[in-house]
Parts: sequence; C-alpha cells; structure tokens
Amino acid sequence: MDLHGKTLYLSYDGLTDPLGQAQILPYLLGLEQQGMGFVIISFEKKESFSAHKQYVHKQLEGRDIQWIPLSYTKKPAVISTVYDLWRMKRAARRTLTSAHTIIHCRSYLPMLVAMSINQGRKVIFDMRGLWADERVDGNLWPQHNLLYRWIYRYFLRKEQEFVQQSDALVSLTHDGIKSLSERYGSGIVENKSTVIPCCVDSELFQPATPPLNLKRSLGIPDEGKVLIHVGSVGTWYRLDQELVFFNALSALDSSWYFLILTKDTVAATAIVNSTQLISSRVIIHSAPHHEVPSYLNLAQASIQFIEPAFSKRASSPVKLGESLAMGVPVISNVGIGDSQALIQEGLAGICINSWDDIPSSVTDFQRMRFDSNAIRTYAIRTLGLEQGIIAYQQVYTKMLYHD
Repeated sequence: MDLHGKTLYLSYDGLTDPLGQAQILPYLLGLEQQGMGFVIISFEKKESFSAHKQYVHKQLEGRDIQWIPLSYTKKPAVISTVYDLWRMKRAARRTLTSAHTIIHCRSYLPMLVAMSINQGRKVIFDMRGLWADERVDGNLWPQHNLLYRWIYRYFLRKEQEFVQQSDALVSLTHDGIKSLSERYGSGIVENKSTVIPCCVDSELFQPATPPLNLKRSLGIPDEGKVLIHVGSVGTWYRLDQELVFFNALSALDSSWYFLILTKDTVAATAIVNSTQLISSRVIIHSAPHHEVPSYLNLAQASIQFIEPAFSKRASSPVKLGESLAMGVPVISNVGIGDSQALIQEGLAGICINSWDDIPSSVTDFQRMRFDSNAIRTYAIRTLGLEQGIIAYQQVYTKMLYHD
C-alpha cells in the first residue's frame, strides 16, 4: 500500500553526522518513495554541517522532504540542551500544519517536544535505545551528582509517559522491548512495538576488490591479514580489550595487523599508548563514512567489543550490519542487544562471554572458517536496508490507516 501523508520528523542527531547519513536519511528517502512527505528538524554540528551539507541537500533534491537544520549547542551542559529543545519546539510550531498527521521522534529528547505540540497527531516514539540508562551506565550522568540524579529520575518518569502515550514504539532490539515490558507491563509495550535494528545499505557496503595501493598506503604488506575496528573508541567501546585480543592473535600468527578506523584518532592513540601491549602493527586512521566499505574490504575480521551494561540490551551497533554486509565475520561480546543471536544464527563470527575468555576465544577463532558469501546473504536478509524500510512502512501504514 502506498503511503499518503505528511510527517514531522524530529531528531537531535544531525543528518550530516555519519549516523544521520547511515540511519536516518536512507529510511526517509525510502519512505518518501512510497509517497510519504517529511519535514525534518535536526541539530547539526558545525564541522559536519560544513563538510556534508551539500551531500545531504543533493540527496533531498526533488524529494518531498523539507530539511530545517538547527545548529547544535554543546555548552554549558544541560542548559544548552534545554535551549536546543526550546528552538526545536519553536521551529516545529512554525512548521506544523493540519496536513502533518504524524510526528516521528528519534529518541527521547524530541519526544519531550512532541508531547507538548502533538494536538491529537499520531506520535512514533523511535526510542533507539534506553537513552537515560545509557547516560548513567556510561557515567555521563554520574549519580553521585545531585543534578544528574534528578535528571535521570525525571527521564525515567518521562520514559513511562512516552511509552504509554505514544501510538507506536520502535526499538532496535527484541531485548529492548523486553526490558520496557519488565518496567511497564507487556500489555502496554508489546501491542504497539516494532523491532527495527540498525540496517545497512548493501549497495554501499558491497564487497569489491580494494585498490592495490590502499593496503600499502596504510603500511600493511600484501600478504598481511587485517583485523579492523570501525567507529568510536570512547565511553562504551572497549578498545583496550580489543588490543588484548589482537596481541594474543598476533602472537599466534604474526601476519595480522590491527586497523583502527575512527574519527577519534587522538583518543585511540592515547588508549594504544596507555597499554602495555603496544604493537608496531597497530594502525590508526580516519576516513569519511562513504569510504568505510573500502577499508572493510581489506579485513579478514571485524572486532566490536562494547562494555555490557543494562542499557546495552537495547543497542544495535551500526557497524555490525556494515561488517556482515561486507561478508566480514565479527568478533563481539555477549550482552549487546540481539548481536549474539544474529552472529550465531548467521554463523558470522564469535561472541566471547567475558574479557577473561579472550585467550581461549583467540584460539577458537583461529580454528574457524567463515563463508563470506553466506554471511553477506544472511546480513541482507536480516539487516538489509530494504527490510528496515518495509518495517517502517508497516508502522506508517498503521498510523495512517488504522485507528
């Protein structure tokens, strides 16, 4: 069924951020092709906006998508966020017409805006993850601080309102839905819930023969094997334990190199330098999102260690789908959303139970053989962008055509 309607899409993440280019634009472009119109209000970081605004504008050319980019403010903490939300509310009120029958909120902060302006419209709470718990688990809201303790409790109260008052709830993982059901009751949560993991554009993330000079430009010999880390290295990401894995792996086979592909090059360098396991075969490099497939093409394995915590039950790492779509097996750890189930079902890598198991898991990994074509086929079937668009289309159909 074609969609015929207008949506106000609210995001605190920017369309010019890598996340926006991978996890917002592709879905909205796909839904627009089905007949849905959008007004997007997002917050753009200065450097990303300057570098990628033309790319985003080009993607939106000729589409029924109006983009209202607002400048993201970071400081002072808390006050800047309140200010940003006030500006989002003001922009939304100026934009909303009777034609906009749906408000789609990406995560918790935009839901605060939607709850104050919806006036009978259908609201999609696209929660992404357990945001308030993530802030606490990542020590971004230290609970010994009275202000942050109050903010956390405030957002837990709001989370209950969001769950109860939204018309549709989208979670990245089945375990995320389960965690909300445990808090608020399965009757409230499950009837309106849809699981849509972080999907991957399999046209962009497609295996190909990498340019001959790319590997050499990184200082990796032609016969070298590549273990790759893609993305951030701070807060949740356990690069320190990935380095432990790599050093155990390279002790068994000295042809392995560790490529850390991240924009956080300074932080990555500090982590590498702070370990006692420094290797001359560790390479730290930065590249824009659209070039990531070229580097994944060099890899024999992708490593993605994330600190397990309660909030990670609702996490769906973008880089999991991207690696699998390239046919690259993934080395991960348990406790991260549905990752373990996906990796095991797809015979697409290994999951370690604890950091203490790293030495034995390295030995297990060395023995295993993976079918790259089968991994890619599985990834497209379970995490392909088309699957995500279809799932969102079903959510929108319900909002438009069912009371």
